[in-house]
Amino acid sequence: MPIISSLEIVLNNNQRFHYTVRPFELKNSLGKVIALLQEYEITSSATVFDQSSYKLYKTKEGNWYEIESENSKPDKIIRELKSAINFIER
Repeated sequence: MPIISSLEIVLNNNQRFHYTVRPFELKNSLGKVIALLQEYEITSSATVFDQSSYKLYKTKEGNWYEIESENSKPDKIIRELKSAINFIER
């Protein structure tokens, strides 16, 4: 699938993240597509030893879709990243 865009996010605490957006097909156990989402693959711009990465998913309607196995748990950074992406895309 083609990458739609590659952008940068700078949070209020000056943490920098790069992210790419690409289409994502969520499939059920039988392989049938049940949702078309946008996948945000986000990586911190920190040093190699301090890199964090996240995968977030959003519907066409602008709602965030949680896939439990992708991120260990919701935390402040994830909320801030979602908020920043929402701000950029409005």
